[in-house]
Amino acid sequence: MQKPPAEGDLGQVLVHLSAASRILLIVHKVPDGDCLGSVSAMLSALLAEGKETVAFCEDPAPVGYRFLPNLSRLYHANTMPPFQPDVIVVLDSADLGRIGEAVRFLDGNVPVVNIDHHIGNSRFGDVNWLDPAAPACGEMIYTLCREAGWKITPDVATALYTALMTDTGSFQYANTTADTLRLAAELRDLGARANEIREEVYERKPLAYLRLLSAVLPTLQVSKDGTVAWLCVTRETIAASGAGSNDCDGLINYPRSIDGVRVALLFREVSAGEIKVGFRSKGDIDVYAIACRFGGGGHRRASGCTFMGRMEEAEAQIVQAVMEKLGTA
Repeated sequence: MQKPPAEGDLGQVLVHLSAASRILLIVHKVPDGDCLGSVSAMLSALLAEGKETVAFCEDPAPVGYRFLPNLSRLYHANTMPPFQPDVIVVLDSADLGRIGEAVRFLDGNVPVVNIDHHIGNSRFGDVNWLDPAAPACGEMIYTLCREAGWKITPDVATALYTALMTDTGSFQYANTTADTLRLAAELRDLGARANEIREEVYERKPLAYLRLLSAVLPTLQVSKDGTVAWLCVTRETIAASGAGSNDCDGLINYPRSIDGVRVALLFREVSAGEIKVGFRSKGDIDVYAIACRFGGGGHRRASGCTFMGRMEEAEAQIVQAVMEKLGTA
């Protein structure tokens, strides 16, 4: 079945990038493999085209992704050098809240291009190119490279393969289609260093991650009927393990892997009274709809929201909402 067309004008994206000499790329807080692979690919392609390009993220890239080409040009916090762009490109971010302090660059004087694949994107750009059917933002960047005529070098292919692989759960999630696998094969043919990606992303965990995992797994709870499971991560747990917020990436897969579980949740305390909640589902359960009830968003089977209140309140209200969605409340 052919997927629905993307929304927005890719042609206008190309016009802005072609006319610009200085480009600022922005990705979301707590960066993952998709946004980092996408920004790495764009940095590599744009620099090869002679464009002066830098990138910004509120948080540093996790250790397992620092092998990606040109991430030395991804700045964060107070490391950003003075830079006056001709155009700003925001990648893989459904709304401006996702980019955090990077909103300071969006002063209304520079056009903003919004490239994203999340359902419910707020269309904050002057140009919005959106494709919720894309399994990863990296697939959109591949299309951009092809339409722009930019060469897909082994560095670009490695970055795009990383984006595609991580946002499809190593090609296991339901968003993996035959086209996804064909694109992965093409990227391999173009020089994507798959062995290096596997070793860096999946076989280079810091010791702090394992300490965090050992502290978090005892918080596992499962609903009486076995369809919902969740973990809780407090600030104290993260600090005691020596981990960072990026080390929470992937923890939700443990409750999701339990036999019979249809929806998995991860509750992570960000600050006093602020809880980040991750949702993952199996089958055709639409967790996006649940996340939206709490002001969040994402995808049908992978979404998130922010809950203002105590951990216990977040657990009670969101688990109840999930149970109602499943018809088991």
